[in-house]
Formats: sequence, structure tokens, C-alpha cells
Amino acid sequence: MKPPVLEQIPLFAEPARVSIAQHVLHTPAPVRSGPKRIDWFRVITEVLRGGHSIQSAADAIDVARTTLIGWKQGAEPRYSEGERLVLLWCQLTEKGREELPTTDCWSYHTK
Repeated sequence: MKPPVLEQIPLFAEPARVSIAQHVLHTPAPVRSGPKRIDWFRVITEVLRGGHSIQSAADAIDVARTTLIGWKQGAEPRYSEGERLVLLWCQLTEKGREELPTTDCWSYHTK
């Protein structure tokens, strides 16, 4: 009995022609999953809805009012300042840190 002959693919074979429309329609969108980031906008919004004004929330965590506004607009707080804001949020909402509003890293700046 002869061993089976394996069919070889030519090195420089032409790829199958596929239109861009077919490719787009049949290619699923990539799912980017990764680390979650704290959604500072939602954290600050919930603190403000909990009864604080921008100024009183800023005073409670010992930052300038404009700094808090900047975080709400997309800037990232320093670790220690972010920790103080998280603690304030936990006190006001009576929730634990594991319930902090988060967002994907990839979608954070697409809002």
C-alpha cells in the first residue's frame, strides 16, 4: 500500500478574491476586553446627586473645584485624590468599592 500523497499549497498562490463589502459584512467586530477603569464622570455625578455641590464635594476631598470639574470632563485624578473621591462615593451611596461604576479602557475616551 502506497503512503498517501499530501497535496501541497503553492508558495505564491493567489488569495481568494473577496470584496471589501463581503469582508466587512462577514467579519465580526473585534471585542476589546481588558482592564476596567473607574468611570470618574459617573462617580462624580452620583456624589453630586447625593446632595453635594461641586464646591462641597471638592472641599470634602481637599481639591480645588476646578480640579473636580476637570475629572468630570475626562481627566484622571492622582491616586490619593482618586482614593478620597472613592471613599466619599462609598459613604454617600453606601456601596462597596467593588460596585464602583467602571468602563472599558478602550471606550473611556470615546464618549
